[in-house]
Amino acid sequence: MGRVTLLAACILFSAGASVTLKLGITSIVGQLSIISLLKSPMIWFGGICYSAAFLGYIYVLRLVPLSLAQPVITAGVSIATALVATLFLRERMLPLNWAGLLLMCLGIFWLFGNLNDKKQANINKQLPSPAT
Repeated sequence: MGRVTLLAACILFSAGASVTLKLGITSIVGQLSIISLLKSPMIWFGGICYSAAFLGYIYVLRLVPLSLAQPVITAGVSIATALVATLFLRERMLPLNWAGLLLMCLGIFWLFGNLNDKKQANINKQLPSPAT
């Protein structure tokens, strides 16, 4: 699996986890307790999505420098979660929030531009290579 595909999968799993946890917690009626959390399928699905994102992130760190992987995943999850929350959960965002998301998109674009840069390739060569 390529670096970009793996980063995208981490972003989608993590954003999916946030959304399903939100749906799970808002569907619980009455007293919030450990038992009510454990009975919610959406809470479990959110945990599974976070686990998949975690495992993907571990592998990403073997392929992409931390200085690129973490900001890209963090911004990507923020963007994906905000879009899903506004489109499907009907949450509202202010114009300033939208401007912030646009800046995050630009930041991801600028960070990804470095992944194919020759200088960045030389830096990546200095990282320990994954065992095959």
